[in-house]
Amino acid sequence: MPHLVMEYTDALAERVNIDQLVDDLHRAAIATGSFDPEALKSRAVPCGVWRVGAQADRSEFVHVEFRLLAGRSTQQKEAISDALTVPLREHAGHVSSLTVDVRDMDTSSYRKWVGTTRAM
Repeated sequence: MPHLVMEYTDALAERVNIDQLVDDLHRAAIATGSFDPEALKSRAVPCGVWRVGAQADRSEFVHVEFRLLAGRSTQQKEAISDALTVPLREHAGHVSSLTVDVRDMDTSSYRKWVGTTRAM
């Protein structure tokens, strides 16, 4: 159910071990205890084309979006955000823009199929 999606400028992979960063983010999220750890799906998405700001700057960035079913308290979501910030800064502290966004997914419209069975 939770989805951790890390978008990053593709050139960053030359200086940051992306696989290790995703692994550390995955583990940090699980350590919060805010969801079933077996349900977490984490992935990294390189961006080959991007712009930042009014001047269309090509500064590097890493953005982590963490989506989970609605129902967590503000404090739980803040704890997830804080936990994800730690490995992000450890691995990519030199990057000019690091962001984390924890978002609720609508439980009424979320669907999940496992094999041939629908699960919630």
